[in-house]
Amino acid sequence: MEAKVEAEGRNRFASEKETYAASKDSKEADVDADVAAVAVEAEWKETASENKASEAMLTSGGSAAIKRGFRINSMTMRDALSGELHWASDAEFSQGDAEAHLSRSILACKAVSREINFTSAEEIANFRLEQRVLFHGTCIEEWCFSFGFVIPGSTNSWQQVIEAAEAMIAAEELSGNVVIETNFYDGDTFISRSTVRIFYD
Repeated sequence: MEAKVEAEGRNRFASEKETYAASKDSKEADVDADVAAVAVEAEWKETASENKASEAMLTSGGSAAIKRGFRINSMTMRDALSGELHWASDAEFSQGDAEAHLSRSILACKAVSREINFTSAEEIANFRLEQRVLFHGTCIEEWCFSFGFVIPGSTNSWQQVIEAAEAMIAAEELSGNVVIETNFYDGDTFISRSTVRIFYD
């Protein structure tokens, strides 16, 4: 009888010990999880702070000054082979959205020469642009052009030749549904973006 009581006592003690150990492990796991969560939150805040600091540097640095002093004075489009002028405008295309009405005869050109006349108040070390042609919001063409160094306080003309696509979409389908998005950069630093919706008359 005494042996049975002693065995039950040992079993109860072992059970309570296991329960305590499990509870302790659970609490330690909770503490570890809390520590990990705090560490992740701290890392996120540090990264967010670094990103904000980087954005502030860009805003207050040279790129903001370049953006303020950058202007497109005029733009023309010609047949790259014959030089025939198809469209010209002196509207401000370096900021925001605009519309352009072109003669549908330009679609017959095998290649189009676009000339941009621009002014920059600031020095641009590596002026370049990336252009996307969007049809119903989907990119169908993408072009990259590099101008290089721009002298501060200068006005420049920049010509790019764009080859026509082999399978041309009808002017009626293209008109009003094509947007040319142009992003201007100094190296990898973004300067400005312009979007022009094209209509073929």
